[in-house]
Amino acid sequence: MIFDTSAILQVLKDERFVNKLEEIGVEGVAVTSITAYELLRGAAYLARRGSERELRVITRMLSELPVIPFTYEDARIASLLWSKLRERGTFVNDADILIASISLRRGDVLVSIDEDFQRIKEVEPSLELVMLRP
Repeated sequence: MIFDTSAILQVLKDERFVNKLEEIGVEGVAVTSITAYELLRGAAYLARRGSERELRVITRMLSELPVIPFTYEDARIASLLWSKLRERGTFVNDADILIASISLRRGDVLVSIDEDFQRIKEVEPSLELVMLRP
């Protein structure tokens, strides 16, 4: 089960999601290298502005979760997704396309709050997507 950036941030800020995660179990929960980058980027920005707490929390969390790397095969899948979306005139954040491609390659369920993944699923129905509701 791959959690995207929006799902991780929701879990971190909302106790209800932490409890729900404990119910279903965190075994098998992973993030992609793209999500790790997005989380670290935001935390590093806040740290440079004087708030280092987020960087400590994110760094600790990422050290405890498997981080799945982006591969050449993911790049191939992502390029196909991008072209399908483009043909429809649908624009989606590149990072979300990269995350979806990793999930598709591995056949993992992708957990998100971000509606971009719904648009990706419209062009690639095999994407297994669970949308959390904040």
